[in-house]
Amino acid sequence: MTKEEAQKLLDAADVFYDCDPEDPEDEPNVLNQNDTWGWALAMGEKVPDECLIEVANLFRQYGDAGILYWVSKRNDNMRSQFNDINRKIDFVEHEIEIRKKCNTSSKLAFYKTSYTIGEKPSLFEKIKTFLKLVR
Repeated sequence: MTKEEAQKLLDAADVFYDCDPEDPEDEPNVLNQNDTWGWALAMGEKVPDECLIEVANLFRQYGDAGILYWVSKRNDNMRSQFNDINRKIDFVEHEIEIRKKCNTSSKLAFYKTSYTIGEKPSLFEKIKTFLKLVR
């Protein structure tokens, strides 16, 4: 995939905030992450040009879960307040590990494994636990 193809795929998927090319303060390629990592939390993640192909490949392979995984990894394995988001991140993480073990599609198709997803605490949960301890 070329950078141009990656840009087209992500633009067609409408994953970025709208960008006004005439506004010098309006950055292109900022992922819309509103209400993803916490309740009523407005957030965007800039995708540098050198990461467009990586993000597009993750999106093509795993859908929005691939984008969530990429944003999490870019932010020190950030966890969401929402368990459904964390399960998607965990799913992609596990699938990437499996793909490293299986170097052909045949091996991947018949590889048997099981894993648990969504058990890592979010930052929100860590703060709640900490506050309970200090009270």
